[in-house]
Order: sequence, then structure tokens, then C-alpha cells
Amino acid sequence: MLDRIIQQRRQDAESRILRNYRERFQSFAMLVPSARYGIYGAAKALLRAGDRVIISPITCRSVIRALLAAGVHPVFADIELDTGNIDPARLPNALSASTTAIVTTNLYGNPDSIVELRSVARSRGLLLIEDCAHAMHTTVDGKPVGCFGDIALFSFKKYFNQSGGVVTVRDPSAAAAVARLARTEIVSPPEHEERARYLQYVVEKEASHAVAAALSAVYRLLRDAGSRVPRAGEPLPAPQNHEEQAPFSRILPTTAVLLRVGEMLARIGEIVAERKAAAQALIAECPLPLKRSRLSRDVCYLAVPFGTTRRDKIVATMQARGIPTYFLYSPPMNELFGVPHDDYKPDEGLVREWCRTILPINPRFGPQYLECIGASAA
Repeated sequence: MLDRIIQQRRQDAESRILRNYRERFQSFAMLVPSARYGIYGAAKALLRAGDRVIISPITCRSVIRALLAAGVHPVFADIELDTGNIDPARLPNALSASTTAIVTTNLYGNPDSIVELRSVARSRGLLLIEDCAHAMHTTVDGKPVGCFGDIALFSFKKYFNQSGGVVTVRDPSAAAAVARLARTEIVSPPEHEERARYLQYVVEKEASHAVAAALSAVYRLLRDAGSRVPRAGEPLPAPQNHEEQAPFSRILPTTAVLLRVGEMLARIGEIVAERKAAAQALIAECPLPLKRSRLSRDVCYLAVPFGTTRRDKIVATMQARGIPTYFLYSPPMNELFGVPHDDYKPDEGLVREWCRTILPINPRFGPQYLECIGASAA
């Protein structure tokens, strides 16, 4: 009975989530374990081993690892100093006969120059993959980032603090190829974890007389799964952190996660408004210079990028006080990732200047950051 309930609720939640992405972005949408798996899956299904893929050098290492796992070679392009995204004017320097795709970045919610990148991609027959992990509800010319390219990737982790993500695809044949690969690789969550997480979700939602009965059921399920039964008052054990496995998980998010994401998507307008208001308040109060794209009015910030020559000192102050730091990227190290040395190398001075001076601040922790910025100036 419980398993049937969970299965039905999963189908309903997944249907609502995917419909949201199809209506807002592209015609085909598929649930994936993470955005990084989406990047891997798109490259693996649609590109050939050895193909060159253009990417900004200011990006998450997991993106590069995912591309390498797919058998393609990331090639770093020159960036715009204001945004850290690919500079379309200098992009031709990085292109070669074996280049088959461009991956956007939309760093910290600042949109890539997507119209110009799309023009280059179309003129050369390149696949345009939009990484929207940082840019959900960022727009360009009134259109959401994620509806310009051939493929778009979205992360639940970045915006909803939940595991999983969505891939959207424009072309039906490309969508079928990605779906075929996913069917052979992606697996459902273990049954005992589905049950335990669902009942925990119910307890969190109801917080009523059902709590005792639900907790008893959770304890039995954990015992059946061979786990230690928590003592009264102990939190339920966290699920295995598949996200830290290299280079990505192949396990779909649990039903409980999908239910939470669906609830947040239902109030996404409110969430976006809160995020924008927090970002604007931080921008108004922060004494550091803001790095701002020419499309700044359309940005929905995941983190607000400020410029400072005291970045390292401010970060050290935050870490000493236990305040989280987010999305601090280091200059690329080609040797670490095994990227061929004969590929185009971007302006390393530009990259290092960005990485030394840009401080991304999560608006949720604005007051704590501002306090650390003041302390580091002393």
C-alpha cells in the first residue's frame, strides 16, 4: 500500500515538474540525477569521442569532469572581464575543425551573450548547450535563459537545495538519443530510501498526531534495511551523498525531493522576488564594486559578484567565523584535467585577475558577509 502511494505521488510530482520546464523552456524535458549528469549525458549522447567543446575557464570543476567522462575535450575560451562568461568577440580564437559544441556558463546568474553565441553556433553548425544551474529565471530580452540553445541543464541543488535536475532538449531526435542513454544508465532510488524519505517528508508536512505513527514506520523501515534505529529525538540519518561520487551520481532524486521541488516551483515567483530583493539590498549596502553585465536588469542572482583586491582576506574571515562561501572558482589547471596542451589557451592574466578579485556573495547571508567585509578592512 505504501509503495503504491509513493509511486503515484512520484508520478504526479514528476509530471508537474517536467510540465513546468517544458512550458517555460523547450519541448522535451527529462529528470536527471544532477545538472552535471545532464552535461555528461548530452555530450555522451550527441557528440563523438575526442570532440572539442568550448567552455568558460571560470566554471565548476564538476562540469569539466563530466565532459571528460563523456569522452570529449573541454577547450577554454577567453572571457569577458565583467561577467566571467565566454567573450563572443574572441570566441573564434578557440574554435577548430574538431569543435562541435559550446557550453554556456551564466556565471552567478549573469547571462552569457547568448544571442551572439547562438549566431556563432548556427553559422558553424555547433551544438549550443546552456548550463542554467546558476541562471534559473534570468532572462535575455524578456526570454528566459535556457530557451535559446539546443539543450539546457537545470540544477535543483543550486536553487532549491535539493538533489537532482532537469535536461530540456529542442530537437526530437536529439531528445530521443539523450533519453536512450539515460535509460541504460540512470537508476531509481533504493526502495528503503524512498520509503524512509517519504515518511520523513510526511512527518515534516503534517506535524500532527500522525507523527508518532509515521516515525514508528520509519524506524521499522530503517531496521528492515539494516540501518541502526535512531534513538528518540535523533534526526534521521542523511541519505548517502551520491553527489560527491566522481564525476556524478546516476541515481534519481527520491519522491520526497520531487514533492519539495514541486512545491517550490509552485511558488517560484515569490522565491525569485525574495532573491532579487535580497540581492538588491546587498548591492545597495556593500562597499565593494559590483561586477555587472550589460544585461544586469534581467539577472536573477544566485550569488552577487563583487570585485575586491581583499578577496582572500575576506574569505579567510568568513571561514574563521563559520560563514559559508559559495562558488569560489580557481584558475583552470589543464594538467589536472588532462586537457591537451595544444588546445587554445585563454588569456590567463584575465582569468587569474577574475579569480583573485571576484567575491561571490550569497544574498541569504548578506549581513554576515558585510560584517566580515568590514572586519577585513581593519
